[in-house]
Amino acid sequence: MMVKINAKESIEIVTGVFVNVINESGSKYHSWDELTEAQIECFSGMSREFQEVYEKYKEGMAV
Repeated sequence: MMVKINAKESIEIVTGVFVNVINESGSKYHSWDELTEAQIECFSGMSREFQEVYEKYKEGMAV
């Protein structure tokens, strides 16, 4: 899942594989194995909540 937060920040999350935080400073890739338990909970929750929002509004986005 790739989420564009704003004009300067994006987050790519592949649960169980990696997280890539992209901003003005560059890209910061994190292997899932390198993350702390708190970070895993954070990124997993973020991914789940983005998916819930997407599902809620998906029909309205059809063009």
